[in-house]
Amino acid sequence: MARTLETLDLGTPVFCGEERVGEVRGLYAEGSARAVEWVVVDWVGRGNVAVPAIDIGSVSDRGVTLIQQNSHDYDGLPPFNEERFPTVRKLA
Repeated sequence: MARTLETLDLGTPVFCGEERVGEVRGLYAEGSARAVEWVVVDWVGRGNVAVPAIDIGSVSDRGVTLIQQNSHDYDGLPPFNEERFPTVRKLA
């Protein structure tokens, strides 16, 4: 069954291909928008990082799958803390 970003539960697994890279820790929108712009992922070995919603390939009962298959393609994701993203609002 297909799901949307807005219906994700915290703790949902996140994958690059078959590799589980972390879990969803937060969903954020820009300003007063209702659509998810950033998914905060507790990335294995890195802590919380901000994943742009455009990098989400699919959302299913399995979890979230990112577009890129290789987790190293995401090495440049910024660490997430709310002070670093002053225009975002937490949705979940």
